[in-house]
Amino acid sequence: MQLWSWLGAGLVIVAAAASGAGSALAFLLAPRGEARALRWARRAASVLLVAVAGASALLVAALAGNRFEFAYVAAHSSRATPLVYRIGAFWGGQEGSLLLWLLFLSLLTAAIAWRPPRGREAGALVPYALGVLLSIAFFFALLIAVAAPPFRLLPQAPADGAGLNRLLRDPSMLLHPLGLYSGFVGLAAPFAFAVAGLLARQTGHAWIRVTRRWALAAWALLSAGILMGANWSYHVLGWGGYWAFDPVENAALMPWLTATAYLHSSIVQEKRGMLKAWNVALVCATYLLTILGTFLTRSGLVTSVHAFAQSPIGAWFLAYIGLVTAALLWLGGTRAHLLRDERPLDSYVSKEGSFLVNNVVFLSLALTVLFGTLLPLVSPLWGETLTVGAPYFTRTTAPLFALVFFLMGVGPLLGWRRASWRQVREHLLVPLVAGASLAVALAAAGVGSLGTVLGFGFAALAMAAVLYDIALAALARRQMTGEPWTSAVARLFARHPRRYGGYLVHLAVALIAMGVIGSTAFQRTATVGLGIGEGVTVAGYDFVFNGMSREVSPYGARTQARVDVLRGGRLVATLLPSQFASNDAEGQAPYTEIAIDRGFTRDLYVVLAGFEPDERRAGFKIYVNPMVDWIWGGGALLILATAFSLWPRGRERRLGEAARLLADWAELEYDYRTGKVAAADYAALRAEYADSARTLLASGSGAALDGEPDALAELEARLRRRAQELRAGEAAAVREGAR
Repeated sequence: MQLWSWLGAGLVIVAAAASGAGSALAFLLAPRGEARALRWARRAASVLLVAVAGASALLVAALAGNRFEFAYVAAHSSRATPLVYRIGAFWGGQEGSLLLWLLFLSLLTAAIAWRPPRGREAGALVPYALGVLLSIAFFFALLIAVAAPPFRLLPQAPADGAGLNRLLRDPSMLLHPLGLYSGFVGLAAPFAFAVAGLLARQTGHAWIRVTRRWALAAWALLSAGILMGANWSYHVLGWGGYWAFDPVENAALMPWLTATAYLHSSIVQEKRGMLKAWNVALVCATYLLTILGTFLTRSGLVTSVHAFAQSPIGAWFLAYIGLVTAALLWLGGTRAHLLRDERPLDSYVSKEGSFLVNNVVFLSLALTVLFGTLLPLVSPLWGETLTVGAPYFTRTTAPLFALVFFLMGVGPLLGWRRASWRQVREHLLVPLVAGASLAVALAAAGVGSLGTVLGFGFAALAMAAVLYDIALAALARRQMTGEPWTSAVARLFARHPRRYGGYLVHLAVALIAMGVIGSTAFQRTATVGLGIGEGVTVAGYDFVFNGMSREVSPYGARTQARVDVLRGGRLVATLLPSQFASNDAEGQAPYTEIAIDRGFTRDLYVVLAGFEPDERRAGFKIYVNPMVDWIWGGGALLILATAFSLWPRGRERRLGEAARLLADWAELEYDYRTGKVAAADYAALRAEYADSARTLLASGSGAALDGEPDALAELEARLRRRAQELRAGEAAAVREGAR
C-alpha cells in the first residue's frame, strides 16, 4: 500500500504542476498567438485530466477493496457498507469531495481545450479561458496535495472502518453532490470566458454565446443538486421539512440566484448589446459564491448536518477568495471603459427594463441570504455573536420572491425597446385577472394568511402570463400560416426552443413555489405517544399504532412500527416507520427511517421517535404535508424544460449566428403581430436585423457549415428574403403607426 499511496500522491502533484505550468504558459503566449498558446494549454489539460482521473480511480479502488490502510477509507467506509455506498464514499468525505471537484474541473477544461468554440472572436478567447480554468485547477490540486491528501496512510490498518455516515446512505445523497459539484464547476466556464474577454479586450457578446449552453447546463445541474438535497432532507432527516435556510443550503442557493439573474441578463446583451457590466459582474459573483460556499462547508465555521468537520483548509479558501476578488476588481477597473452598453435604455417599461429590474431583485436576494449566513461568523468581531434563523430568511426574502414572480408575469408580455401603458394594460389584463381571481377565491374561502393568498396569486400570475403569451404567439402563427392550433404550438416550440424552453422553466418554478407555499402554510403536525391499538387524528386522518416487528440483515437490525392511516373509517395507507441499528460501529445510535405515503395533494409522514423495551408503546412524530409533490413535479419539469432548450438541432445549430438572427427576427414578427411592439419600434428593430444580416453575408460569416454549400445557399436566400421584406414593409408599418 505504500507504493499505492505514493502513486496517488504523485498523480496529484503532477496535476498541480501541469495545471500551474499550463496556466502560466497560456497567459504568457495568448497575446503572441492563439495557436501556440492553445497547443500548450491543450497539452496541460490532457496531462491534468489523466493525472486526476488516475488518482480518482485509485481512491475508488481503495474504497471498493476495503483498503483500511488509507485513513480516508477507514474513516468513510466499512465491510458492512454496501458496495454502491463504498464507491459513493469517494465524495462522502472532505478529501474525496475535493478530488471529485478537481475531476469535474479537469473534464471541463479538457472538453474546452479539445473542442474549442468556433469563430474568430471566440477563438481568440479560448487560450485565456483555458488559462483561467487551469489556474483554478492548480489551486484545487495544490490544496489536495498539501492540506487535504486523500492517500494518507495510517500507522496500522484497522480490521474495519467506521463506515459511511448512515444519513448519507441514500440514493438522493449519492446524486446530490454530483449535481452540486458539476453545477459549480460548470459555472466556471462562463466565468473563465468573461475574464478572457476582459484580458483580450473583447467584451462583445462572443463570450456569452460560446458559453450559453455551458451556463444553462450548469444551472440545470445545480438546480437538480439543490432539489435532490431538499428531497434527501425531507425523507431522511425526519423533521417534516425540506429547506431550513441552513448555512450550507444557502451556500448552494446564493450562486443559483446570481446564475439565474445572469441567464436572463445575458439575453439582453446578445440581442441588444446592453447590460455588459451586469453580465460580467454576475458571472464573477457566481463563481466567487461557489468558492465561498465551499469555504463555508469545509471550514468548520458553520454548524450544519451538511458541513464537514473543522479543517485548516478554510484558511486556504479564504486566501484564495481574497486573491481572486482583488484580481477581478483590478481587471474590472482597468477594463471598465470596455463594458459600456452599445445603446441606451429606451424605457424601463420594456423587456430590457424588466431584465434590469430582475437583476436588481435577484442580486438583492443573494445579498440578503449572504448577510444572514455570514452574520454569525462576523458578528463576534464586534463583541457579540448574533444569529438568525429561518424566520429572518422567510420574512426578508418573501417580498423579493413575490417581485420575482411579478416580473415573471410582466416580462414575457413586454416588447423590446419600449411599451406603452395601453399595451401593458391590454397584455397584462388576462394574467392579472387569473392571479387576482385565485387570490380572491382563497381569501373568500378563508384559506391561509394574507401572505399565503398573495403568494398563490403571484405564482398564478406568472403561470397565466406564460400560457397567455404562448396562446398569443400560436394565434399569430395560425393567422400567418393557417395551421391548426396543435401544429402552431408544436412548431413554435420546435423553432424557438430557447424562448419556449425558458417559458416552461417559468411554469416549473411557479409549480415549485405553489408547493412551497402550500406545504408551509397548511402543514399539520402532532407528537404523541401511543399504545398498541391507540390512535390520533391529524388534519382529518386517523393514525393508529398496531404493533411492532423486528428484522435482522447483514448490515444491522431494524425495529419497525406499523401505523394504519384511516379517513372516514376507510384504510388509506399502512406506514412502517423504523429505527435501524447498524453493524458498522458498536454503540452507534440507531438510525431513524421515515415512512411516507406520497400523494399529489398531500404526504402522510410518520417518524418513529422511540419505543419502550416491551415494544407495546411507542412515540411518533406525525406530519400531514400538503402539496409537497408539487415541488418534485415542478423540479422534474424544470430539468426537462432546460434539456429541451439545450437539445442539439443539427443544421440550425451549425448555422451559428445567422440562425440566431433569423430566430430573433421571427420572434419580432410574433411580438409585432401580438401587439407587444409599436410600429415605429418594429421598423427600427427590423432595420437593425437587416443591417446585421447584410454584415453577416458580406463578411462570409453567415454560416460555419463545414462544406455544406446547399445549407449556405438556403441561409443566404432566407436572409435576403428578410431584407426584401423589410424594404417592402417599412412604409406600410410607418403608415400603420401614424394611424
